[in-house]
This record gives sequence, structure tokens and C-alpha cells, in this order.
Amino acid sequence: MPRTKELNSNKQHAEQTSLQTPESLERQKATLLRNELIAGNCDIAKRVMDTGKLKNFSKGDSIITQGLTDDCVYFILSGDASVQINSRHIDSRSAPFTVGEMATKKPGEARTADVIVSSIKLETLVMSGTEFRKLIQSFPTFAENLENSIDTLSRKKITQLGETIKTKGVPWWAISAITGGVVYASTTLVTWLASLSTLHILFTSIPFGLLAFVCMLLLNPELRYRNLASMAGYALIASTIYGSISFFLTIDGKKVELPLINFSVHTEQKLGLFVVGSIALLLLTFLSGILDLKLGGSQK
Repeated sequence: MPRTKELNSNKQHAEQTSLQTPESLERQKATLLRNELIAGNCDIAKRVMDTGKLKNFSKGDSIITQGLTDDCVYFILSGDASVQINSRHIDSRSAPFTVGEMATKKPGEARTADVIVSSIKLETLVMSGTEFRKLIQSFPTFAENLENSIDTLSRKKITQLGETIKTKGVPWWAISAITGGVVYASTTLVTWLASLSTLHILFTSIPFGLLAFVCMLLLNPELRYRNLASMAGYALIASTIYGSISFFLTIDGKKVELPLINFSVHTEQKLGLFVVGSIALLLLTFLSGILDLKLGGSQK
């Protein structure tokens, strides 16, 4: 049965080749000879034309789909294609380049990118991964050119990654700090216009500025749960220290000129609220940490 399939495939390829004009075959050969893997070698170009199948695509068609495990290689004869990862354009390919060759190095692994036609039409010669690997074994120069090409692609990806990091713009912590500073300045101006004392201005403006800074940090989409866990943990520590100091300095009924919780009045109710608040912060810290671990695991 496999032998019959092979014979049928060869027959279809022969019929397809016979339908092409000498001019189109010569054009294909000339394009292949300019391919960096073939590098002007007529024997390699002839093998690709003999074993490859002509396939045309239209604009918007997917040549390669991210996540699939096929390993066909496409020699582009004319047209342009966009290489995309998670729907984000990262590179372009056009004649006489090749797409899909990296999948042949590790058969069975998922494709790492989409290749989508960006020109009106795109013409390719499609070679199976098996035939491509035979080509590598038969022509040492082809194998060497392939290794150099993959090395160049890897270096290009590293460069693109570095450029992406550089062009991300202002870091989120800086945006958060700017927001907190603006809120602090605005609150200071409002309280100053209200003729409040310096102490009241400070103890009003600083908390509002810090609150704005913390809120902006928590809005960071990449680290939302981690930031929430950190902030809740810090808040728990600060609350414990603040509550403990307030309790020991005010429980005896002495008047203290500090903005502390006066536990000498309604002691049981205030202690209850303080304990409930501490437990809530503890639970928030724990749950946020668990969610951050799950989110990190799902992105690996």
C-alpha cells in the first residue's frame, strides 16, 4: 500500500511538471539557485524541483500554522509572507528564501510560528521533511548552508528580542512612581489651600501618594498577582507593627501626640477589627501567591 501511494504521488508530480512551460521551469530553477541553502548548486536545485511539489497560495492563507507538528519545507518562488508568533509580526519572508526548515531538525515538535501570505499570491515548491533530510544527507554543502542559516536566524531572534526590550518604553514601576508623585503633589496643594497644618498636610498627602503608587503597581498586567501578594504582605507587616506600637503606647490611657490608634477607648472592638484586618491581609497574601504560581506555570 505505501508503495502504491508513492507511485501515485510520483505520477501526480510528473503530470504537474509536464503542465509547466519550459520558461516557468527555468524561472523556478533560477530562483532556487539564488536560495541561500542551494547557493547556486545545480544538482541541489534539480533535486528540489524533482522531489518538490508546486503549490500556490493566496493572500491571507496560512502556509505554516503555529502548534502543528508537520515538517514540510517551503521554497518560496515568488510572493511575500509574514512570520508571526502569537499573532504578532516578527519577520518577513519572500523569494528566494525558505520557510519551515527548522522543523526538520526535530521531527514531531510543534511549529513555533505562523507563516501567512502577505502578497496577493505566493508560489512555492513544497518538500516533505523526509525528502529534505535526505537532501541534507546527500549534499554536505547544503547541510552546512542550513546550519549557517539557522544560526543567522537564531542571532536575528536574539537581536529582535533585545530591541523589543529596549523599545518597551517607560517601565511600569516608573509610571507608578510618577502617578504617585502627581497624586501626592495634588493632595498637598489641596490641603495647603484648605489652610491645614503642616502635620495634617503630610499625613494626608503621603498616604494618598503611596496609595496611588501601590494601586498602579497592582495594575501591572504581567505581575498582577505577584504584586498583589507582595503589597498585601508588606501591608500586613506594616499593620502589625503600627497596631502593636499603638496598643503599647495608648492602652494605659496616656495622651500621645502621634497619629496612632487609641486602644484605650473601645479596646475590644478595635482589637477585633485589627485582628480581622490582619487575617484578611494574610489570606490575600496567601491566595495571591497561589494564583501567581498557577499563572507562571500556565505560561511555561
